[in-house]
Amino acid sequence: MPTCPTPTTGGRVASNRSTASWSGPVARCSRNWPGRIAEGVARVVEAVLESACRAAGLDRSSVESVRPIGGGCINNALKMCTAGGSFCLKWNAGAGRDFFRMEAEGLSALADSGAVEVPRVIAVGGDGDEAPWLLLEWIEEARATGDTWAQLGHRLARLHRTRQGRSIPVGHAPGFGWHGDNVIGSLPQPNRWTDDWAEFWTELRILPLARELGGDGTLSRSRLALVERAAARMSDLLAPAATADGPSLLHGDLWSGNVLFGRRQTVPDADPLPFLIDPAVYVGHREVDLAMCRLFGGFPARFRNAYEAVWPLLPDHERRLPAYQLYPLLVHARLFGGGYAAAVARAAQAVLG
Repeated sequence: MPTCPTPTTGGRVASNRSTASWSGPVARCSRNWPGRIAEGVARVVEAVLESACRAAGLDRSSVESVRPIGGGCINNALKMCTAGGSFCLKWNAGAGRDFFRMEAEGLSALADSGAVEVPRVIAVGGDGDEAPWLLLEWIEEARATGDTWAQLGHRLARLHRTRQGRSIPVGHAPGFGWHGDNVIGSLPQPNRWTDDWAEFWTELRILPLARELGGDGTLSRSRLALVERAAARMSDLLAPAATADGPSLLHGDLWSGNVLFGRRQTVPDADPLPFLIDPAVYVGHREVDLAMCRLFGGFPARFRNAYEAVWPLLPDHERRLPAYQLYPLLVHARLFGGGYAAAVARAAQAVLG
């Protein structure tokens, strides 16, 4: 998500959320800790480094340097340089035990599709009193070009052709959802399986967040009522297209800050590739990812044209755009406050026509 949206770690291997957004104020984050706090952070970092090295089969003494990666609002991140290469180490002392396990599972599911590139998961940990952490391969960033954006379009279309991914046994579960709940940003994302896509979108995405925001006053009564009226229209609006397209494996949080163009360290002279990072995966309707792509700066036309060369969109897809943008806007409002309430209301009104 945008502007420090579902802001997870800094750095481009994790996520650099600093882009301005049309839909609300820019969230700013700081990782500059003073005095005693910095000392406490240093102790946490050292413990995380020790654990990550053990899990990766590295000697702690092989770590030549660590450098904080800026840009994130939820997690912390370091570039960890060793004699054998560099790594991205993400950690969050306030996260639940499964926080990074869920991210690792999402990255693995995307990798298993064979359609897209993701940073390789090296290890995940954080037991007992230790801060949860995730160790990823380091991707050397490169400049995006029209060709690399087009490659992303081709690859995303192939990902969406993946119904459930090889990580889920055939016949494991029907319809839409995931084999476990996960998170979008720091927010819980429920993924109970259902055959009814419109019900999934309404009951597991739109209404729970809208009612939370109504309860704490972020959404006024009139705006909450507007969202609820829009939700009542979802079945007629979404069901036919979801039936026509069928379920797809989704990234789930696909905005420009969650795309990294770069090279693996093992092939430093290779052409740059598009890597997907910070997923919130589940099986859903492909237009969810494509609607998210059009928020918060959007993707260039080369991406869209390349996607449609592989799998053309349905002729009436624009009608569903505000319904699918409503969820990330609600997430934004939950994470960053009432500055996004007006954007939520506009999207809900657009659903109603």
